[in-house]
Amino acid sequence: MKLDKSKLIVLLCAFVSVVVTWYINHEMGYGAIVANGLVGVLAAIFLPGPLAGATYTASFVGMSSTVVLPSLLAAGIGGLVVGAVIVLTTEIYAGIGGKGGTTAALSGLITRTIMNILG
Repeated sequence: MKLDKSKLIVLLCAFVSVVVTWYINHEMGYGAIVANGLVGVLAAIFLPGPLAGATYTASFVGMSSTVVLPSLLAAGIGGLVVGAVIVLTTEIYAGIGGKGGTTAALSGLITRTIMNILG
């Protein structure tokens, strides 16, 4: 797989999306729904369609509880994981409903596993 500029932008947007959603959710105390909604609306306004969708999907990971993502560092790792999953599965999930939630759930599990391994 060649990592071109558009895939790097997806990774960056996913990273920022998860970190910002997690921060609004846990550090600012607004909760998961408000955090996800704010990030999703901003993505829809400022980003082109496919990138907005990837950013919104990544935001689902930032909605995770502190049991799953206990810190901002864990959220950052989760952002990289969900970005990689989105990039690697774009063609596989084309035309299939529920891919956002499935991608976020898988990414949350992978991130939690990484955090358990790292201690």
